Amino acid sequence: MVALLALPIVFGAGYLIVKKYNTQAVLFGSGILMMIVGAIAGGSEFLPKGVNTSGATVVDFFLVIQSISSSTLAKLGLIIMAVGGFSKYMGHIGAANALVKVTTKPLKAINNPYIILALTYILGQFLNVFIPSAVGLAMLLLVALYPVLVGIGCTPASVAAVLATTACLDLGPASGASNKAAEVIGIDAASYFIQHQLFVGVCAAMVIAALHFVCQKWFDKRDEQNGVTYELNAKEDTAREAPVWFAILPALPLVLLLTFSKFAITAIKIDVVTAMFISLAVAMLCDYIYSKDGKAVASSLKVYLQGMGDVFAGVVSLIIAAQTFVVGLKAIGFISGLLGVAAHLGFGYTMMVSMLVAIIGITALMSGSGNAAFFSFSNLAPDVATQVGVSTAALALPMQLSAGIFRSFSPVAGVVIACAGVAGIPPTELVKRTAIPMMGGLLTVLLITFIGA
Repeated sequence: MVALLALPIVFGAGYLIVKKYNTQAVLFGSGILMMIVGAIAGGSEFLPKGVNTSGATVVDFFLVIQSISSSTLAKLGLIIMAVGGFSKYMGHIGAANALVKVTTKPLKAINNPYIILALTYILGQFLNVFIPSAVGLAMLLLVALYPVLVGIGCTPASVAAVLATTACLDLGPASGASNKAAEVIGIDAASYFIQHQLFVGVCAAMVIAALHFVCQKWFDKRDEQNGVTYELNAKEDTAREAPVWFAILPALPLVLLLTFSKFAITAIKIDVVTAMFISLAVAMLCDYIYSKDGKAVASSLKVYLQGMGDVFAGVVSLIIAAQTFVVGLKAIGFISGLLGVAAHLGFGYTMMVSMLVAIIGITALMSGSGNAAFFSFSNLAPDVATQVGVSTAALALPMQLSAGIFRSFSPVAGVVIACAGVAGIPPTELVKRTAIPMMGGLLTVLLITFIGA
């Protein structure tokens, strides 16, 4: 019965987040509150494994946050920060813009605006493999493509809807969520990308692109009938001009990770963070060759470091807060109760996956972060997989892909807010346009994984 007390706390947290209270503060506070309730009810098993009690329960509540912070920063937090820093550096030297400009040129030759929108989504999902930041990629595409697409007849709302979903699958070994999934499964990120993500991701992307074609056309027709007009708020392109050959730099980490893996050269092993640091060094060298300004290139290192700090403040801190929230759910008995009910009712693989995806989806919609949602519940995958008799990958893959999908129609997600602001529409209106393509992508992911399990 104590576990049911989690429901008003969860709903209360969702209400506060919708009312624009700081998400991290709400998740930390809700998590600690549930730990307190669990402790009062007699539960004391809320400390992570291997962490000894401080001797005082009140202190232990905050010891949980310290433990989660330490483990997250030492492992996947560093990966996410390294990727975020590299993404920001690519923008600073103009390499990301060069990649976008090179890859978007073919779109200008097509006349049908809705075909262009579908292809824009496919292009954006491809670029997401090299530019893993959802907001970062969307902002680049808003600069490079938004004026072009609006100029050839696409409505601002339809363009914003497509660009807000370009990173919905979080594909590729540079993605923090992909690295977490690979860690849970027990393989490297490159293997996870090739063996598990690629086929499912391509199929889901094709379905999403087709649904964007249909949905954006329908919403545009409805808006036209209702006399809806748009206020254009296009972003100014402040990125530095760079030579075309700089377009190869954002792809360098992926090339390194795939080259030095079991698919090619096995004598040398490179992890994601190392690949980012090597790529950063190469990018700085290329920037020096191009600019001949050693002092400016040396100074630009702080852009990378500031990017790491920005990612910590915006993403890693949210992941830590969400994990604290989940510890609270466990402490109050909600997670074990939910899994216990599922086991008692004889839930098989299909129902278990559906339940876990629903939990992750609610968390992503509330927090606006796919990473926070997936990281918080991903460690359940091995135990649940054993319980239902499937491989860990058969659970981790749909959980990981669904997190990014749900984020893409959360009205509090940074990427949705950014794209809605440029189009001059409320985020709640934008997610109406993204919800159907995202649900189509989710159903595709689930169908393929259910068939292949």
